[in-house]
Amino acid sequence: MIKISAIIMASGSSSRMGKNKLFLDYQGITFLEHIVTLTEKIAFFERILVISPENLQGLKLPREVKIIQNTEAAKGQSTSVRLGTKAASGEGYLYLTVDQPLLNQALLESLFLAYSKETIAFPVNQLGEPCSPIFFGNTFRSELLKVTGESGGRAVRNKHPEAWREIRVKDPECLIDIDTPKEYKQLINQGFLDT
Repeated sequence: MIKISAIIMASGSSSRMGKNKLFLDYQGITFLEHIVTLTEKIAFFERILVISPENLQGLKLPREVKIIQNTEAAKGQSTSVRLGTKAASGEGYLYLTVDQPLLNQALLESLFLAYSKETIAFPVNQLGEPCSPIFFGNTFRSELLKVTGESGGRAVRNKHPEAWREIRVKDPECLIDIDTPKEYKQLINQGFLDT
C-alpha cells in the first residue's frame, strides 16, 4: 500500500450556502468534525487541513493534523490544492472536501484498490459523473502545484483520462455534497437529493 496524504480542503467561502459550511451541524457534529473524524479511521500517512485563518479561530483539532493556513482562499479552490500538495510528503494525495456529510469509511476504502503513483482515482455517481473525493498519485505532483482558479485538481484530472480509475459506488447517497440552504434542509429532513 502506498503512503497516502489525506488533504482536507476547508478554505471555501460557502457563498451559495450563505453561512459557513464547515460549522453546519449534521447528527450532532459539524461537517468539519465529520471529515476530520472520518480520516482518523483510516491509516493515512499524514492528514493535512488547509483552512483560512478566520475559520481556524477557536477550533480544537487533533494534534497530529498538520494545519496549513490559506490566506488566499478568495482566489479559488486551486489555492487549497497547491498549498495542500506542497505540504504533503506522501506517494499520493487524497483531496477531501468538507461538504460531503454522508461520506463514509467504506467509500474511502473502495478507492484504495485503485491507488498507485500513476493513477487518478475517484468515485462516479449514477450518471457516471466524477465526484469527490479524488486521489492523485504523486506522478501528478508538479501539475497540481501549478493549478489556478476555481477548477482546482479537475483541470489535471481532465488532462489525463488514461490515468483514470473510476469507482462505481454501491450507495450513491454518500457522494452528495451540500451547497445550498435547500440541500441542507433536505439533508436534515432525510429527504436526500436526486443524484
